[in-house]
Formats: sequence, C-alpha cells, structure tokens
Amino acid sequence: MNVTKLLRLPVFTLVLSLIIGIAHAQSRTVTGKVVSATGTPLEAASVMIKGTSMGTTTNREGVFSINVPAANNTLVVSVIGYQQLEVDIANQTNIEIKLTESNDKLTDVVVVGYGTQKKKEITSAVTSVKAEQFNRGNVPNVSQLLQGKVAGLSIARPGGDPNAGFAIRLRGLSTLGANASPLVVVDGQIGIDINTVDPNDIQSIDVLKDAASAAIYGTRGSAGVIIITTKRGARGAASIAYNGTLSSETPAKFTDHMSADEYVAAGGSDLGSKTDWNKEITRTAISHTHNLSISGGNNGTSYTASVNYRNNQGVAITTGFSQFNVHFGLTQRALKDKLALTLDANNTKRNSDFGWSDAFKYATIFNPTAPVKSADPAYDLTGGGYFEQNFVDYSNPVAVLEQNTNKRVTKRNNINASATYEFIKGLKGSVRYAQENISYYNWAYLPKTSFYVRSFLGVSGFARNGYAWKRDDESFNQLYENTLSYDGKINNLSISAVGGYSYQDFLYNGFYVQAGNFLTDAVSEDFNSSLDFKNGLAYSDSYKNGSKLVAFFGRVNLNYNDIAFLSASLRREGSTQFGANNKWGMFPAVSVGLDVNKFLQVSAINNFKLRASYGVTGALPPRSYLSQLLYGPAGGSDRLFYANGVYSPSYAPTQNANEDLKWEKKAEFDVGADFAAFGNRLTGTVDYYNRNTSDLIFNVTVPVPPYPTSTQFRNIGTLKSSGVELMVAYDIIKNKDFTWNSSVNFSTYSVKLASLNKDLAGSFVGASNLGTPGQEQTQITRAVEGEKIGLLWGPVYKGIDKDGQYLFDDGTGKDTNSTFYKTIIGYGLPKFEFGVTNTFRYKNFDLNFFFRGSIGHDLINTFRAFYENATVVNSYNVVNTKYYNPDLKDAQEYSSLHVERASFVKLDNATIGYNFQMKKTGTVKGVRAFVTGQNLFVITDYTGVDPEVRYDDGGNILAPGIDRREIWVRTRTFSLGVNIQF
Repeated sequence: MNVTKLLRLPVFTLVLSLIIGIAHAQSRTVTGKVVSATGTPLEAASVMIKGTSMGTTTNREGVFSINVPAANNTLVVSVIGYQQLEVDIANQTNIEIKLTESNDKLTDVVVVGYGTQKKKEITSAVTSVKAEQFNRGNVPNVSQLLQGKVAGLSIARPGGDPNAGFAIRLRGLSTLGANASPLVVVDGQIGIDINTVDPNDIQSIDVLKDAASAAIYGTRGSAGVIIITTKRGARGAASIAYNGTLSSETPAKFTDHMSADEYVAAGGSDLGSKTDWNKEITRTAISHTHNLSISGGNNGTSYTASVNYRNNQGVAITTGFSQFNVHFGLTQRALKDKLALTLDANNTKRNSDFGWSDAFKYATIFNPTAPVKSADPAYDLTGGGYFEQNFVDYSNPVAVLEQNTNKRVTKRNNINASATYEFIKGLKGSVRYAQENISYYNWAYLPKTSFYVRSFLGVSGFARNGYAWKRDDESFNQLYENTLSYDGKINNLSISAVGGYSYQDFLYNGFYVQAGNFLTDAVSEDFNSSLDFKNGLAYSDSYKNGSKLVAFFGRVNLNYNDIAFLSASLRREGSTQFGANNKWGMFPAVSVGLDVNKFLQVSAINNFKLRASYGVTGALPPRSYLSQLLYGPAGGSDRLFYANGVYSPSYAPTQNANEDLKWEKKAEFDVGADFAAFGNRLTGTVDYYNRNTSDLIFNVTVPVPPYPTSTQFRNIGTLKSSGVELMVAYDIIKNKDFTWNSSVNFSTYSVKLASLNKDLAGSFVGASNLGTPGQEQTQITRAVEGEKIGLLWGPVYKGIDKDGQYLFDDGTGKDTNSTFYKTIIGYGLPKFEFGVTNTFRYKNFDLNFFFRGSIGHDLINTFRAFYENATVVNSYNVVNTKYYNPDLKDAQEYSSLHVERASFVKLDNATIGYNFQMKKTGTVKGVRAFVTGQNLFVITDYTGVDPEVRYDDGGNILAPGIDRREIWVRTRTFSLGVNIQF
C-alpha cells in the first residue's frame, strides 16, 4: 500500500464517522406499545412515520421500536379492525398508543386465490383465521392450528403418535381418489406440503371452502384450498422475539383388558408375574420447542428471519422426533416503490423415531402374568433375554420397542421468489418462480434376537438372522407463473381483475431394498454385510415418474358502491396425467353478493350480506400414467427366466391403458349470508351448499382377456353431497378491564355414492377387511351405489342362546347362528361437528378454552371384535369392556356387537396467560407467560381409547370408521410457555 493511500484512510474514516454521528444526532429511537381501548395489546399493528415509507409493526405484546428523524414528529398507527390514528410524539421516546375499535370490521383483508379482497367484498364461502386465534400449546403440525376453528373443516389424528399426520377433510369427501385433502398454498406457492413452514412463522390462514372461491385453482380445488400467509418484516428498527414451551404428555386411556387375577380366573395360564404392559411401554414424554425470530428493515428493505427447534418425545418408549427449521423472508422495494422483489426460503430437517405401533396392540393382549424378561430357554426363544411365546400376531411389547429400529430423516427445502412492478397506478405485473424439494429416508432393522414379525416384511429378525429395509423417496416440483392485475374505480364501480399463466411440473423417484442374513447386528446399516444379496434372496425396487400442469386463468371482481358485488373466474388447465383424448379441462365460477342492510337501514345491524355462488373444480388422479399401458416385473415364479446361461427378469402388463380417462369435476352451488350487529359485537356467517362430483376416477376389475391385465382406471360414477355451516361470535362483555368473547361453529355434511357406471351398477367399491389373525376375508366396510359414504357392513347381533352361542338376524327378523345375512350396521362419518371457544381478558390476564365435538359417527372396535371373548384366553389376554359377556362360549364372530356409537365432546385446549408490565427503558419490551392444557378430557360412550373420527383406513378413504388395534393411546398434554420481545 503506498503513502497516499495510507494518508487517505484516516481521512476517510473521520469523514465516515462524522456522517454517522450527524445522522445519529438527527434521529432518535422511539419505543412504545399499541393497545386497544380496553388495554389489550395489539399484534401486527402498523407504525409508520408520516410522510415517509419508513415504519415497523408491533409484536405479540403490542410493543414496537422505530428510528424517527428529528424533523418528523408524527406517527401513523393502524391495524385491522381499529380506527387509524395519527400521534404527535414531540420529544417523547416512549409512548403508549390506544386505538379505538372500528365499527367497520368489513375492511379486514382476506387472502383469496391470486390476490386479496376486503371482507365486505367476499361473495363466496371463505373463512380467515388469524394467528391470535390459533390453537396453543405443543403444536408441531400446522393443521393443528386450525383444528375445530373452521366450520366444515374436519381435522383428526386418533391417538397421540407425535410422528403421525392429520386427516384433513373440507365439507366431507369430494373424490374417490387419493387427493381428498385440501390444496395448500403458502405465500402464493401452490400445492406444497402443509408442514413446509413452522407453525410459529404463520401470520394467518384463509380457507376457501366452496367451488366458486377455489375454481381459480382448477384441477386441484375440489377438496378446498388452504392459503397460508407467513409473517413479514416491516421497515423500522429490528425486533427480536423468543417463544418457548416445555410440555409434559401422559397417556390418558388404555384399552380395557383383564388384569392378571382376572385372566387367571378366566382360565389363562399363570406364569407367576403381574405385569402392566401398558406402563412398561409408556412414559411421561417431555418435549420442548424454541423459536427465535428477528424482523425489521430500512428504506426499501424489510426482512424476517426465524430459527425453530422442536424436540418431541412420544409417550411410547424409544419414540419421538427432533426438528430444526429455518425461515427467511425478504422484501425489497425500488424505483419509488413501483418494483417489489420478495424472497422466501424454508429449510426443515426432521429426525423421527417411529417405534412400532403394534406394541400397543400387544400390550393389550399379552399374558399379564408373564415377566418382561426371561433367561429360561423355553421362553427366551431367540436368546435376546425377553419373554416370548409362539402365538400368531403376538410378541413381547417391550421387546418390540427396545430391540427393533424404525427411523426416518425428512428434509424439506423450499424457495419462493417473485417480482411485481406497477406500470401505472393500479396496473401491476408479477412473475413468480418457486421450487420445493422433499426427501424421505427410512431405515428399519429387526436384529437377530428379535421375535417380532412386522406384517409388511412378513418375517422376524430371528427367522432371517437379522432383517433390514431402507427406502429413499424424493419429490421435486417447480412453479412458474405470470400475472397481470388491475385495481381501479369508475364512478361508484370498483374493479379488480387478474389474469395469468401457470406452469408447474412434478418429479418423483425412489429406491427400496430389503435384505436379511447379516454378519452382525453392529453393521445393520451396511447392506454389504447382508448375505441375502450373494444368495439371491434380497429384494429391491425403484420408481421414477412425473407430470406437468399448464393453466391460463382470469378473474374479475366488481363492487358497486359497497352495495352489490360480483366475482367471475375461469381457468383452463391441461395435465399430462390424463388420457390423450381428455388432457384439458375448463373450470368456471361466478358469485354474487348484496348488502341488504343498505336498503333496510336497521340501526342495530352493521352488515347483512346475502351471497350465492356456483363453480366447477377438478381433481387429479392419485398418480401419474394411469391412462397408459404399463409393464412391470412379473411376480411369483415367473419373475426370473433362464436364457443363454443367465437369469433375467421377466416383464408383463401391470396396468391397462385408458385414453378416455378424464377429469373428475365437482359442480357446487352455495348460498350464504354474512352478518354483523350491535356495533359489530355480534358477527357470523351461515352457508348451505349442494354439490355433485362426476366422472369419479377409480381402479376397477376388468376381464382378462380381452384386457391384458385385470385392472383399469376408469371414470366410474358420481358423488352427491350437501351440508349446512354456521359460525357465530359475540362479545358478551366488553369494557376497559374485562372482556368475554364466545364463538361457535357448527357444520353438517352427507356424502352419497349417487351412481356407478352401468357395468358396475348394483355393485360396491372400496371394501375393507378385519385382518389378521384369521379374519382376512371378513369384510367390514364398503361403498354401495345409492348409499352414503362411510357405511359399516356385517351381521346383526341378536344375543346369545342358552348354550352360549351367538345369535344373529337372518334377514327376516328371526334368530340364527349363521352370519350369512349381512347389512348396514353403522356409519363411520359424523352427522355434525362443532367447536365452541371462549376467550376472557381481565387486565393483564387472559383465559381461553375450546371445546370440540363430533356427533353421530360409529366406530368398529377391532380390539373387541378379536379379543372380547374368553375363548381366546389360551393364547391372548381378553378385552374387558362393559360389553364383555362371561356366558359367551362361542368362537369369536364379528358383528354389529362390535360397532359402537362414538360421539364425543372434548375439552381440546385451554390456556391461561399473563402479560407482564415491563420498564419503559428496559431491554426487554414485553413478556407473556402461559400454561396450556391439550386434550384435557373427553365425554363419550365409546369404550376404545379414542373416539376420534377415522376418515380413512390405511389410505382407503372409502372405509372410514375402523378403529384398528395398532392405534396409539390417547394422550393429555400440559405446556408451560413464554414469549419475550426485545
């Protein structure tokens, strides 16, 4: 470096220091808190410096911090539902700002497909849930945030398995295929995993329930749409927040069965111990969650970043997961705010220990007089030191969990970038590119000493000298979209329009291998140590498939003087998944609304809008290539053939072609009303819908010949459904120190398989059987033409005769010992569902509790169907509920006796919290502590562990209502949490 440069360095440093010093002297940091008139902290309130684009937002405790230039003395403060306020701060550096609640809550913004609308302009069935309304506590799954909060949206997960997903249904069932859950859109990115983002990073969730609101998404809107908006940064000083919870989870109920003394009295063998197997395989699960976030910005830049860590134990020993998630969001404005660039990135890694759910089945039926461990060779059958007996579908439950490994590593990576430019006032063009990568790596190992036979493997580790399987599944999808939007006004007519082009492609590939005969358990993850490969006994499989979607779409919204509203949309979409003759589909929608109160002018009514809508949406098939003739490896002894001195794989048709395979289409009519009264203290909405899904896609049996193989995917029939939804909220008490808000949502639905094609007329589809041991051919569900979906099928139980033998209905009302006559013996789906929320606030305290109920559904208690009979006592423990009959001497037979009414009401969630008053000059701006209880109690007559609705059976959505024996126990959770704002 030369002398001139050395001399210039201190000069430059001095000038820079002077500039920074002057800038600092000309501004000051203002902190404060935004609250309602009753003192409630207001989260996400906008705090802007008047006349500039600089600003920030408040945190959960209503606290903000902002750098204000010396020349500016006015802040503009606003938040949805409250009147905007300009505040003269003069020389103040800490201030409390109180906002008055607006009488026009209809200005709230709701996110809809490819845009937003004010609530007063919505003409279809849309429900918005804000962050402050989400379920609290230990909530690792995004869908849990909404459970019970939206009328018509059913979310269920029976049992307390922390690694299990949730079944999500909106307005019942709209398809027979695999895509029964709503489409998920995150920050404009379509069709991604709902758990791509962490629950802590979500600002709001909007649910598009009817076809008119979902039709803008075309082929994937039949099951509804869930739109997730993540938290965004705002211009202003950096805001740092920490949220943490510590949870304790315990089993709430086990399957009723005989104690050791009862078992011996019933004739079971006495092995000298008294073992509570349920206690042996469960524990108090301790979980903790941590979220650290920072947001802020300056000039044209705003940002948000968060780190989330979750460590969840399962109540079953050796189970749980740990998850690490990072989220980053950036918004950059330029060219006098005409150009907006956004970037969102999410990265998640989860390590899961699944354990084996069979352990709960075996804990119920294993001999209660047996010890956990044994050195007796008569019972230590594998040399592993655990007590075992050789019965069908029977294993030591402690050994199942302690000896065997079942893990998964899940990685989710997501990038979403967009650019929006305003050409002239109201006219904007946008371009978006996004991609999602998900990988699942599964590994399971049954060691040499394991007696446990896992059904999908069909062998034990002992029988195969160690047995392992690995599976790697990868998915990748990318989205490219262009849109052009316009917002303007002509006299009293407001116009909002959007049009665009969308391209999305999907790619899936994976590899699977299973093998045994390992040299040692110590190298079980290394398949090189498996001798099955050398001996030709290993099995492997792989796949690769994909599809593409192309769409052109448009929508126009009209608002005439806030009195009359109209929305119309059209999407034309093409997919590579359909037959050559039907690759394109059209999905139109129209909806109208009228604010009747503008004519009635009733002073007590703030709003009374009537609306009606009609739309058509589609549904994609379960997977790609269903319209094509496919070949695959032949099974059985034909799998290999010998030619030219070598064995080669043989291939045969595995799927028939169908060039006429086409879209499922759901046409839906919805009529509803939105109302607000008494100064918006009473608000609500009511809807009635009727819909018809045609050209249902299903895999049916066909004759061979003329077809080369026995199944073909066809459009086979229609579904019809209807229902009513109601949501009402009322501020019962509302004053300065104390508020009480109560809200209720209620929904009904009924889905019927209205018709099947003539070649299937009078038949049934989607049957499910009772299962092992010995009941593999006992059909218990089916979907029948002309009947509601969810029917349970079997003999009608009448009692027992004098000899202790079963009596059944013979179809004419007479008693018989035969089970030949079978009919409908129950329904697996509820008649109606509801949720009730009460929120109390007293000064700095708040209390929220939430009840949820499902009424009218039945469950097949498969534990009772197999084991509630003393005749099984020689091999298994006996299930002992209120239905157990000691006089029964007959072999176990499934019937209506094992179908139970499972209606329930749960106290799903209760939270009490306190907001601490902090010193105005302190580093910590706000602290809130809370205690939450989840699944606190259940009111039900069902004798199983959990009366929750089962919406499918192992993926078969036409077989709801089966309570399988492998289900986890119901659990109860208490959480202690803290939110700290710096």
